[in-house]
Amino acid sequence: FYPTFYDVNPPYCFHETYILLSCNKKSKTTKFMRKTVLYLSAASLFLSSYTLKNDKEYSLAEEHIKNLPEAPEGYKWVVNEDYTDEFNGKRLNAAKWHAKSPYWTNGRPPATFKAENVSVKKGCLRIINTVLSPTEGLDGKPGDKYRLAGGAVASVKNQAHYGYYETRMKASLTTMSSTFWLSNRPVMKEIMKGGKKIKTWSSQELDIIETMGIIRSVNPDNPWNKTWNMQMNSNTHYWYQEQGGKRTDNTAKRSDVVSYMTDPSAEDFHTYGCWWVDANTVKFYYDGKYMYTIKPTTKYTDTPFDRPMFIHIVTETYDWEKQVPTAEDLKDKDKSTTYYDWVRAYKLVPIEE
Repeated sequence: FYPTFYDVNPPYCFHETYILLSCNKKSKTTKFMRKTVLYLSAASLFLSSYTLKNDKEYSLAEEHIKNLPEAPEGYKWVVNEDYTDEFNGKRLNAAKWHAKSPYWTNGRPPATFKAENVSVKKGCLRIINTVLSPTEGLDGKPGDKYRLAGGAVASVKNQAHYGYYETRMKASLTTMSSTFWLSNRPVMKEIMKGGKKIKTWSSQELDIIETMGIIRSVNPDNPWNKTWNMQMNSNTHYWYQEQGGKRTDNTAKRSDVVSYMTDPSAEDFHTYGCWWVDANTVKFYYDGKYMYTIKPTTKYTDTPFDRPMFIHIVTETYDWEKQVPTAEDLKDKDKSTTYYDWVRAYKLVPIEE
């Protein structure tokens, strides 16, 4: 961008050149050069301010690299800016995030998603859970399918691939979820089965954290969710469907487990992260500490998690939690809100030799 004859700091060169050209104000060439220098100087200042702003925007994420898992030999972690946000503005960054997901537009009843339930304030992305009055049907139409509302923020870009993804979050003190996960849309593939060519569809879902601040519905005969609000609830889903068949959810067991237990998710902020190593391996971390590994099912393909995904930041209701929040439960806005301090993403690049 700068003229090649400048061999020192550009603003200094522009300043010195302007002084020299000011000595001969009558020359047309000089006037043209003066204007050119002024334009270049202004452009330089603009680019400098943009660079400083950009550097500041990602400086905390860069500093955080020291807390990530050790990079493989010959590689280093760098910030993936497409999916990194400190939420320090006054509103959601529309270049990075949809306030309402275009991938999942209606939530699981009785709660739907509302863009107005999403805000950015005091350094946090906030999703508040509210009562719908009147109730609604699909897509906001009249009906009684939904009586509550949460939020579903989604990344604009959908090419999040192998790397490290993490959020610092405080769950709402309600029986609605606080979540951070990745997913993609189904792709069609034709295969031979029984001597015939049939169509199949598959998609991925990588749940980094799903939690609730309060658990109220616990089956005494099978209390699997008794401590769900203080566990690292992560999973991989490989969704698969064959032509003429039903869509099936294929999960995988955890391995190399150090711990499942966490602090209660609504008491304070904690970090929840995963290292999506490759198509067959995902490692999960809580407050920077390794928890366990999940290897997605290879029932249908040798490389189940090889496609890029988008990010979802969602509060919703679960069908197994029958005691959903009441109007009284949601009176306290602070307790009804899930807070996301930041979302940070990183990718591995070769170390330059």
